[in-house]
Amino acid sequence: MKFVSALAATYAGWGNVFASPWYENLLTTVPVWFRTVVISMIPVVELRGAIPAAYHWKAGLGATFFWAVLGNMIPIPFILLLLGPVSDWLRRFGPLDRFFSWLFERTRKKHGRSYERWRDLALCFFVAIPLPGTGAWTGALAAFVFDVPFWRALGAIFAGVLLAGAVVTLTVYFVSSVPLWVTLLSAGVMVLLLLSFWAYSRREKEEEQEESA
Repeated sequence: MKFVSALAATYAGWGNVFASPWYENLLTTVPVWFRTVVISMIPVVELRGAIPAAYHWKAGLGATFFWAVLGNMIPIPFILLLLGPVSDWLRRFGPLDRFFSWLFERTRKKHGRSYERWRDLALCFFVAIPLPGTGAWTGALAAFVFDVPFWRALGAIFAGVLLAGAVVTLTVYFVSSVPLWVTLLSAGVMVLLLLSFWAYSRREKEEEQEESA
């Protein structure tokens, strides 16, 4: 059972850090739901790390899903509302101006074509894919760069967080509850879907480069 818990946590990359014994001993007095919310709020980690960690702490998957989605969404309205004013103020300083220019331009080049074609659906699925470089924080950044209205952006990101939470929760459930061959088959299907998405994104990027050449 310890191996299964460790495997489920490893899926998220960061989950095993938060589930390690030394860290767990420091949090014995903190409710698991609160830990889940806090971990889900952290950039990069988000719910992809919170759900496996909460499972390691013996939390039910249903409650974990709820608290992880809630925690993942808490920072998003503030990012959507404050990223513009905060970045404008910080860009008065040379190094930070160069950083934000690089960050915004990189986001436009990387996701501009997909967003122009699929609009809010592209934003939703970008958030939904539980991989490094995606997630609610990055989705909020993309929404700001492409001038998505607040409520439309918030709705698309929320839908993406729900899908990402479902993917991670189902992965943890499959790893811990179903026969190994079913888990491997499901993992294979997921890998194929992710590879298809990667190939599609790369083809779009190549087409964009050819058009700009």
